[in-house]
Amino acid sequence: MDALRAQLVHRLRAHGDVRTEAVASAFGRVPRHAFVPGVPADEAYADRSIAIKLENGVPISSSSQPAIMAVMLELLDVREGDRVLEIGTGSGYNAALLAELTGPRGRVVTIDLDAELAADARARFAAHGYEHVHVICGDGALGEPDASPYDAVISTVGVERIPAAWIAQLHDGARLVAPLTVRALQKVVAFERTATGLQSRAVVDAAFMMLRGPSASSDTVTLAAGDPDVALRVFAQRANDIAADAVAAALRAAHRDARPARRLSPPEVWNGATLWLALRDDAFCTLTAYGASAERGIVPNIGREPVGVYGFATTMGLCDAATLAVFAPAGPRDAGLRAFGEGRATLERLQAAIVAWDDARRPGNAQLEIAVSTDGATRVRLHA
Repeated sequence: MDALRAQLVHRLRAHGDVRTEAVASAFGRVPRHAFVPGVPADEAYADRSIAIKLENGVPISSSSQPAIMAVMLELLDVREGDRVLEIGTGSGYNAALLAELTGPRGRVVTIDLDAELAADARARFAAHGYEHVHVICGDGALGEPDASPYDAVISTVGVERIPAAWIAQLHDGARLVAPLTVRALQKVVAFERTATGLQSRAVVDAAFMMLRGPSASSDTVTLAAGDPDVALRVFAQRANDIAADAVAAALRAAHRDARPARRLSPPEVWNGATLWLALRDDAFCTLTAYGASAERGIVPNIGREPVGVYGFATTMGLCDAATLAVFAPAGPRDAGLRAFGEGRATLERLQAAIVAWDDARRPGNAQLEIAVSTDGATRVRLHA
């Protein structure tokens, strides 16, 4: 197992996901295979997410891909002796990494809504010497005020808004890293706690399952496009305008491919073009297929990894009633467009957005500024 862990650390270093000795050492010490029982060792140490709980065949909890875990831990900048709050215990692997970073003088509090997952993680911490990890079963949006103030908060589940409780439980100058929905598009955002709330310091791309429970917000909704493993995510106020059954039929009918009006790569789709689109058009959508539907190619995968790595295929674009226009792969370095349904106006609208983004000098994550006030109100600006 030591050799497999060393290979994982080498891979994460080579890709630039791990930058510090502290994070490298944490990945080198925590036995991931112990947190994903029943998974073969070579799969446990592969750089991929691993589903740990399913509901109706769809993953509702997973051990995240080590690469994005490493990126988030580097952004969180955990120091020895820190007090850290984690939202979304899952398998417990990430909390164990946090425990290695804080050391025995630190304190890690981790919260999960699922009683079974929380109990399993608690047993793993006890078995592997992580006694200073404290597991709570409850609503993660409420945090844990009794152990505050924290030096850092990290969420391993996506949120549409940063809960005010998380902000209140941080001291000034502390760090918060979370997958935040920015107009239906998820970004991992690193914040610093200020006197007025939170100020973003870095933004990267990622895909995480959303926070569940009574405090989960609903600015966006997910519609089943024909079956549970093809999901269309749209703004909640537009859900009644979408004919999900007709979308499902369109996805399984003939489609039209087109070249974008301006050439762009898949990373530019994630980093810039879809950000521009999400901030400016209420018809923005994400389309994801899981399992066998992903393998069949129902959804064009514009993701940075093959379908087999994540177990799903995903793309983004515009959805109008029963018409879709989305990004699609068009070679190793280029992105194309794919239209489903009869109307051409949606595709033309997507083309116009690409031109406007290009004319604005292709702003992306580096130009995205997010400020969150102490009551959770969010202000987003894309500096073009």
